[in-house]
Amino acid sequence: MKIKTELNNRTVATRMAIGDAIIDELEDKEFSKIRVSDVIRRAKVSRMSFYRYYENLYDALCDYLNIIVNGYMIEGGEKDDPDVFMRLEHIEFSLNYFDRYARYFLTLNNKGLYAILMDAVNEYMVKNILPQKKLHMYELYAYAGGLLNSFMKWEEDGKKETAHNVASMIYRLYDHHRAEEDIWV
Repeated sequence: MKIKTELNNRTVATRMAIGDAIIDELEDKEFSKIRVSDVIRRAKVSRMSFYRYYENLYDALCDYLNIIVNGYMIEGGEKDDPDVFMRLEHIEFSLNYFDRYARYFLTLNNKGLYAILMDAVNEYMVKNILPQKKLHMYELYAYAGGLLNSFMKWEEDGKKETAHNVASMIYRLYDHHRAEEDIWV
C-alpha cells in the first residue's frame, strides 16, 4: 500500500477530493466497476496527482479514513491526552465528529466495504492507544468495534437518539467494566 501522509492543506484537499469522488462513484456502482479515470475526472485532479499518492482506489479509500481519523485525534485531544478516549464526553464527541462523515461510513457499509472501516479503527487503536495505555489489546478491539458498530447503527436508524444518550449507553457499558480491577493487564 502506497499512501503519502503529508498533511499540508494542498495535499489534504487533493486527497479528500479523490476520496469524495470515490464515494460519489460508489453511490452509483460497485467498487470493482470504478476506474481511476472516473475518479480523477470527478475529483478534477490529474492522473499524475492520483498516482503521486496512491497505487490504487483501495489505498485512496483507506487514506480518506486516515485523514478523517487524524482530524479526530487532533480535535478530540487524543494527540495530547490519550486517556481521553474512554470518557463520556469523548464518546459523545466521537459520535458527533464521525457524523460529519456519515456519507463515507454509510456508503462503505452499504457497498460491503465495512472491513476498511474496522481495519482502520483497529489500526488506530493499536498504534495510538495501546502503547500509551495499560489495557489489553482485546479491550481496545472491543471498545473500538463497539463504538464503530454503535455509531453505524445510530446513523442507519436516523439518529433517533441524541449523541449524548448513545454515548451514555456506551460509557455505562465500558465504565462498569473499568470499575473492576484491571485483571487482564
